[in-house]
Parts: sequence; structure tokens; C-alpha cells
Amino acid sequence: MENKSGIKPTGHYVLVLPDPVEKKTAGGLYLANETIENKERDTTVGTLVAVGPIGWEEFGDGSPWASIGDKVSYGKYAGRDMLGVDEEKYVLMNCEDILAVIA
Repeated sequence: MENKSGIKPTGHYVLVLPDPVEKKTAGGLYLANETIENKERDTTVGTLVAVGPIGWEEFGDGSPWASIGDKVSYGKYAGRDMLGVDEEKYVLMNCEDILAVIA
């Protein structure tokens, strides 16, 4: 997966593109922008887009437990929201905030 965000993590940080949130209910009603923003922050699954140069070096044998392009789960309040040059919302977080790789 190509990093189109314009954001290059440093140190042990990783960049995740959260999965998109539905903007309509199952019944076809559009959700308010505030509701959508809250749901976006509640999303804890996304795609790993980039890894800083020393990601995972401090843990175990230093082998990464996730690779670019993997679907990952992360902590609800992990990291910082960032807007990429591609106008997508990303989350920049510590590598240890990745809790699981989703098969």
C-alpha cells in the first residue's frame, strides 16, 4: 500500500488509515456531522500505511508484528488524528498501540 498521506512517521510511530464510517443508517437516514465524527473516533480498525524507522525495535527481538497494508486494531484513544494531503483522516500513534493484526 502506497502512503499517499504526505505524513512520514518518525521514530517508533506508525500511521493508520481508519476504516470508513457509514454516513447513513440502515434505514437510509443521513447522520449528523457530529455523530459521524464521533463514530470515526470510535473506529479502532484500520490499515497500516507507514512505519517509522525504529518501529518495534524496543520490543522483544525487534521484529514487527504488523506490516504495511495489514488490517490492524488499535486502542480507542491511541495517537493523534491527522489530515493527509490527500484529505483523508489518519491516526499517528506509537507502534505499541497496535493491539492486533486482523486476518
